[in-house]
Amino acid sequence: MKKVLRQHPARTITELRQKLQEIWDCFTLNFYQNLINTMPQRISAV
Repeated sequence: MKKVLRQHPARTITELRQKLQEIWDCFTLNFYQNLINTMPQRISAV
């Protein structure tokens, strides 16, 4: 998200919300599944 926002910075709050929504909409089910699968390792690391 940071990379995309840095490449295309928003100028207003409305534009920022729109860009964030577009980024979230691009995430796939596989992306979320990978986050879920690595959660035990992340918790152990903390």
